[in-house]
Amino acid sequence: MIYKAFRLEMNKSLEKKNVLDELPDDILDIEPGFGMPHFRSNKQDSARRNDEDNLYSRYSDSSLESINEDFYKEYLRHEKYVCVVTGRGEKDIDILVAYTLLNRESKDPETDIIQKFPDCHIVSSREITCEEFRNDMENRRYVSNGRTLLGKLGIAYKAGFFDPYPFELEECVLGFSKTTKAQCKKRAREILASNSLMEEIDRIYSKENLKSYAGHPVHYMISAGDLRAALDMEEILIRALDSNGRLPSCRQMIMKNISRTAYRDDRFKQVLESAEGGIMMIVLDQKPDFGRFATDFHDVTKVIGEMVNKLKKDTLFIFVEIMGESLRNDDALANITSKADIIRIVEGSGDKECAQKYLKELTSKVEFHVDDPDEVFNYLPMQECFTVSDIFSAYNSWYGSGLKNHVYKAYKDQKKYEIKVTKTANKPYDELKSLIGITEAKRVVDDIIAAGKLMKARERMGLNTEGNSLHMLFAGNPGSCKTTVARLIAQILKEEEVVTSGAFIECGRQDLVGKYVGWTAKIVEDKFRAASGGVLFIDEAYSLVEDGRTYGAEAINVITQLMENYRDSVIVIFAGYTEKMKEFLDQNEGLKSRISFHLNFPDYTSDELTDILRLMSSKREYMIEDDAYEYCHEIFDNAVTEENYGNGRYVRNLLEQAIIRQSSRIMAESAGKELSKEEICILKKEDFRELSCIDGKLPSVIGFTV
Repeated sequence: MIYKAFRLEMNKSLEKKNVLDELPDDILDIEPGFGMPHFRSNKQDSARRNDEDNLYSRYSDSSLESINEDFYKEYLRHEKYVCVVTGRGEKDIDILVAYTLLNRESKDPETDIIQKFPDCHIVSSREITCEEFRNDMENRRYVSNGRTLLGKLGIAYKAGFFDPYPFELEECVLGFSKTTKAQCKKRAREILASNSLMEEIDRIYSKENLKSYAGHPVHYMISAGDLRAALDMEEILIRALDSNGRLPSCRQMIMKNISRTAYRDDRFKQVLESAEGGIMMIVLDQKPDFGRFATDFHDVTKVIGEMVNKLKKDTLFIFVEIMGESLRNDDALANITSKADIIRIVEGSGDKECAQKYLKELTSKVEFHVDDPDEVFNYLPMQECFTVSDIFSAYNSWYGSGLKNHVYKAYKDQKKYEIKVTKTANKPYDELKSLIGITEAKRVVDDIIAAGKLMKARERMGLNTEGNSLHMLFAGNPGSCKTTVARLIAQILKEEEVVTSGAFIECGRQDLVGKYVGWTAKIVEDKFRAASGGVLFIDEAYSLVEDGRTYGAEAINVITQLMENYRDSVIVIFAGYTEKMKEFLDQNEGLKSRISFHLNFPDYTSDELTDILRLMSSKREYMIEDDAYEYCHEIFDNAVTEENYGNGRYVRNLLEQAIIRQSSRIMAESAGKELSKEEICILKKEDFRELSCIDGKLPSVIGFTV
């Protein structure tokens, strides 16, 4: 149904104009037939006239009730629309109208209204929500059969204090002006839209389509890290569809925080049915009470799927998947996705300038004053490529701080927060290719991208994707770039839209094993949820089963099971020493069979270490003299003969100590003189010294960054 509110006003021609209105309150009047003048009150005359010329005198309560009865009988005969008088003033009347979808373009309701009120004319009409319609119906004295009518319309449901909905429900009418394709794409770029949204805009505005409503050919699944980001993407879709005549109604209902018992509540279906003609957004978030295996979630999605199948022609369904929170249960989601053609829209990413513009837009909407709006930029991680999730994470951190600094100032001194800083290249793929060595890893990444894209294409075509997974194993000594490559893989696959969020969750034994029986399974599953749409990186995985520690073995069993359950949403990467990783896999054949890619990270040669030194120094804006490079090469020749010498970490430590010595040298040589930029940036041979080791080995550090 589509619900509208009409306002009628009394025709001006029926209002008697009295010349006394323009005279003073008291005038001298001479009555005919008498020669004596007397005074008469003009206000009293106007009051007497108004008793005859207002809607109170023309329409009594009983007559309005009779008109409503006539409207209701007409609805029972034709079931096209129903009109209900809900309010009456001195000069205006309020009427609600509920249309069937087939009658949305009909002028008959307006004709019927004017026939009932020939002394009035329609001055305004607006679409209203189902809740507004229901509340007005229940609270008006002219409506004697309100509950019966609401039952006929299927909207008699409501929540009570002791009987709340088993979900949260929001409803509104979206009002947008006509939007061009160029305007939609401009707005999409402002919110860092992905190719998936841009392509759907092209399809909506395609000249091959009719510019009128005939039903919904597709529905949507939006994947985002924050509901507000999903709403920004949805707004663009709604603007585009409405501008192309594809929406019979812009009434939107949002259902979220669905509880495990929702499918057993009759109101669950009733709310879904009441959205017919409009937009139904359902947030598929993971509720704690769904339980580990989420059988209730399966039942919830089964009911949703049944309603999608029933209502998909005339209700636009938009499902929202909050990455890291939504339950990735493919069998359960298939209850929905198998019932309609659903296009997946994922959040995008952009450079620093785009991220800052989006952040400024978000901060401009807060209700408190901020002296320096640019301070929000301090909450962005130190990188050049940002996902929408990164932006909303920064906004949320800034907003919490802003409340203490600008609203609740008594808490200003309690400003305790930590910002994780991860330096990432502007283009992750180019960054990977620029890394020294790791030839096999680069080749395998290309294979993974191709496999992932093909798998997504098969999924869109409805073909079987069983048997395909992208889980990996990285084997190599410390400092051989395993962590760096894993982090870049998450970013690369996000940009290539093979994964949805690009999340990178790094953990070891201490992050996966609980203190008591039963804790480990929940901890491990929480890590998988956090990594949804990205990579779960497990370093030194063999430590989980070393020394016969029971809880670690439990973690491996849970990981093995969840690798299968989350195979379409999480890529698991195991990393560790080469020999120990072989032993680790030999102990668990089930785990071994689930890993598709095995990558070896060999130790760097002295030539490769020299190239790494060039790359590191260049990024830090230092220049190394030629004889210093030759000396460093000799140092590397000696280092590579040592066991576990540190690889890339060895180079980083060598460079950092050289920078410290350079500082001491320059301060001693300058003796208070002004220094040139070139002097500050040059590293000489005397700045470098061979690193001393403890017990012949350097302490173990995972990976390295440039």
